[in-house]
Amino acid sequence: MDVAGAELVLLDNTLDIVVVLDDEGRFQYANAALERVLGYDPTAVLGRNAFECIHPDDREAVVDRFVGLVTASDRTHDDAEFRFRDVDGSWVWLSARMSSERAAGLGGYVVSCRDITERRRAETEKHRAHERLSNIAEHTTDVLWMFSADWEELLFVNSAYEEVWGRSIEALAANSRDFIEGSHPADRDGIRAAMRQLSAGESVDIEYRVNADTDYRTWVWARGHPIVDHDGTVTRVVGFARDVTDRRERERQLLVMDRLLRHNLRNEMNLILGHAEQARERGGAAIDADLDRIVETGEHLLRTVDKEREIVALLTENAEPEPIDLVAVVADVCDRVQDATPAAAVETTLPERATVRAVPKLSLAVFELLTNAIEHADTDEPRVSVSVHYDAERVELAVVDECPPIPLQEVRVLRGERDVRSVYHGSGLGLWLVHWAVDRSEGDLAFDASERGNRVTIALDRLRDGRCE
Repeated sequence: MDVAGAELVLLDNTLDIVVVLDDEGRFQYANAALERVLGYDPTAVLGRNAFECIHPDDREAVVDRFVGLVTASDRTHDDAEFRFRDVDGSWVWLSARMSSERAAGLGGYVVSCRDITERRRAETEKHRAHERLSNIAEHTTDVLWMFSADWEELLFVNSAYEEVWGRSIEALAANSRDFIEGSHPADRDGIRAAMRQLSAGESVDIEYRVNADTDYRTWVWARGHPIVDHDGTVTRVVGFARDVTDRRERERQLLVMDRLLRHNLRNEMNLILGHAEQARERGGAAIDADLDRIVETGEHLLRTVDKEREIVALLTENAEPEPIDLVAVVADVCDRVQDATPAAAVETTLPERATVRAVPKLSLAVFELLTNAIEHADTDEPRVSVSVHYDAERVELAVVDECPPIPLQEVRVLRGERDVRSVYHGSGLGLWLVHWAVDRSEGDLAFDASERGNRVTIALDRLRDGRCE
């Protein structure tokens, strides 16, 4: 075999398509890869114009570049990507390279082509995904952001940043820490500490004030997460910041009202109770019954104030559910209730342990259910049973009493089936405390009433080793 024959054998075994085109673009030679990739017999295409098989949308640009190389006065080369029709009529993406130098003895110009269909398909999908994410990012009021792990480079931020921070994206791109300058001076140390946590591989959750244009009255809730490489190195930090100014203001108003209500109501009720005790001492037996009622009502109102304070704390703390041993919580509450009401019979059926995902203040809900069952019983020796059962996924706490049925209209209000204004005269804050504690624990609350009493059930996600089953 001569040298030329050996070269042709080598060309036939390459993965890339190698062809020779004359000045008009007609095939003068094609290696075996043409058939493997496109299905054409290399000998059958000789003399055929290659440009006829190029996609109409790509043809003009490819022809122009080919002519430019053919007519070039100096030695150069060019690359092009285009769609080429295979033998079945499908379009295959090719990446081609051609030199302006005519190959001696081959009757034209050598063009090598590689199949890049999969790469182009992946790029198209990536572009579509990026387009979808961009549309989402630009139609949300949350600020979405991504920085390098050392916070030296801004990798992404959406336009909501300018509205919330009152600063330009251009300034943030020029100085990736410009967002700190847009925050309240008193909050900046906390922000920097959170940034260090993220760079060290820890997620963060922080609230702080931004936007000098609003005198820093804009509050944001920011959550950030590190992106960790396979070797444990933090490569980027990502997260979002949400404008929570309205929520912070509602919480502030709620706390102000709570403080005023507790202070004023306690003072007034203590004054009433003090006068009632004096009247009891001076008035004798004739007015004792009325005074007992005054004292009872006053003490009930003071307990209501304490309950209101617990609800305000529950709603404003924004505590996240965490692993809690429900059995330990129930056992502790039952012991306290039994000690406080010796005449009551508190019966328990409890396993050794049952870990759930709940807020710490769930214990308030358990305490409320037990004390409510004892307080509303129609007997001097009330009975209430408490049980905890679980399966592979859920843990169920049941409190069963012998009290009159809980009014159905109150249950419907808790479920959102009736307007709260329609039962403003309800029995009190107790069921709301239970409802909100269970809701914050991402659990389910159910009521089952009968002539024999009530069964209230709290169902929560079961955890094992700190993870949801």
